[in-house]
Amino acid sequence: MSSFTSPMLSRLHSSKPCLVIVLAALAVVVWSSARADIFQLKDGGEIVGELIDRGPDGEYVIHSRTGATVTLSRRQVQRTERQDDMDREYAQRSRELPDTVDAHRQLAQWCRQQKLSKQAGHHLRRILELDPEDEPANLSLGLQRHQGRWLTRDEIMQQRGLKRYKGKHRTPQDITLREQQEEHQTAEADWLGKIRTWRGWLDNSRRVNEAAAKISAIRDPHAAVSIVKILEREEDQSVRDLLTETLAELDHPLAVIALVNFSLEDPLPEVRQQCLDLLLARGHPISLTPYVSALDQRRNSNEIVNRAAEALMVLKNPAAISSLIDALVTKHKYRNTEAPPGDTNVGFSRSSGGASGGGLSLGGSPKVITRAHQNMAVRLALVELSGGLDFEFDEKVWRRWYVNEQIQDFVDTRRDQ
Repeated sequence: MSSFTSPMLSRLHSSKPCLVIVLAALAVVVWSSARADIFQLKDGGEIVGELIDRGPDGEYVIHSRTGATVTLSRRQVQRTERQDDMDREYAQRSRELPDTVDAHRQLAQWCRQQKLSKQAGHHLRRILELDPEDEPANLSLGLQRHQGRWLTRDEIMQQRGLKRYKGKHRTPQDITLREQQEEHQTAEADWLGKIRTWRGWLDNSRRVNEAAAKISAIRDPHAAVSIVKILEREEDQSVRDLLTETLAELDHPLAVIALVNFSLEDPLPEVRQQCLDLLLARGHPISLTPYVSALDQRRNSNEIVNRAAEALMVLKNPAAISSLIDALVTKHKYRNTEAPPGDTNVGFSRSSGGASGGGLSLGGSPKVITRAHQNMAVRLALVELSGGLDFEFDEKVWRRWYVNEQIQDFVDTRRDQ
C-alpha cells in the first residue's frame, strides 16, 4: 500500500506550487476586476484600473486594464468611481455600439433592465440627437407633445406662466407672496430670540435698564408676533405694561387685535383702560365689531358684556347704540352650585278613581339656571351716546327714541338735498 501511495503523494507535492500559482493568479484577476475603478482626470480624460498603492505624497499607483502601471499625482485626479462587473460590461457594450437609433435604443433598454438609469438616459438623449422626433425616446425622457413640439413639463408650465418653486408649479405672484411670507417668518423668529433675551435681562439688576431701553425702542412690525407670544405667558405686570406700550407703537394688525382683546379680557380695570387709551392714541379709526360682538349674550359672560359697554362708551361712536339697546338686559346661564345634587321632591297625584296619592321622589334640581341681568355699564354707555337721555332699562322706550332719531336724520338729509 505504501509503495502505491508514495509516488502519488510525491506527484501531488510536486504539482502543488503550480496549482497555488494558478489559483493565486485567478484570485488576483477576479479581485482586480471587482476592484477596478475609474479615475476621472482634471483634464477631462480617465483611466480605468486597480489602485494598488498610494505614494508618500498621496499619489495614485494604478494597474490599468491595459496591463500598465500608472502613477498619478493628487492634482491630476478630480474624482474616482468604483467600477464593478456590470460597469465593465456596459463599457464593453458601449465601445462596440454602432451609432444608430436602433443600437442606442437596445442598449438603453438593457441599461434599464440592469438599473443603470444614468447610462440609459445617455443613450436616449443620443437617440434624440440623431432623431429629435423619435416618440419612444421622447416619452421615456418625460417629454410631452405640446403645440407641435416635444417639451419637458417645466417648459410647458413655463409657457402657461408657471414656474417651479419648491417642487410645485406656481404663478410668479404666488411665488412672490410665499417668498415674502418666508422673509416675515424669518424676521419674526429673529425678533423672538432677541426679545426673549431682553426679557431675561429685565430680571438682572445690572442689565434691566438696557433691556427696557431696547424693548421700548422696537419699531419693526415683524416684532409684533413675538411680543404677543411673550405677553401670553408673562405674569409680571410691570413687564406686561412695557411690552403692551411697545406693541401699541407697531404698525401691525396683530397689535390692534391684541390691544382690543386685552381691553376686554384683562382682569384689571386699569389695564383695560390703558389698552383703550393706547388704541385711541394710534390715531386710526377703531372697529366697533369686536366690541359689538362682545355684547352678544349667547357667546359671552355678563362680565364681558359690561366690559364691552364700558369700551363703547369710551369710543363714543353712535353706531353702537342699537346693539347697546339690545344688551340692556341680558340672560346668562350658570351652574347651580347651591342646590345639593340629590334634592328630595314631594309629589301628590290623583288616581283614576279620584283618590289622592302621594310619594317621595329623589331627583335632581337643574344643574344649570338662567338669570337675567340689568347691565348698568350698558345703560351708562347709552346715556353718554344719547347726549344725556336716560330711559333706565326700558328697552322699548330706548328703541322708540332710537327709531325716531333715525327717521329725523333721514328727513334732515332729504331736506338738505
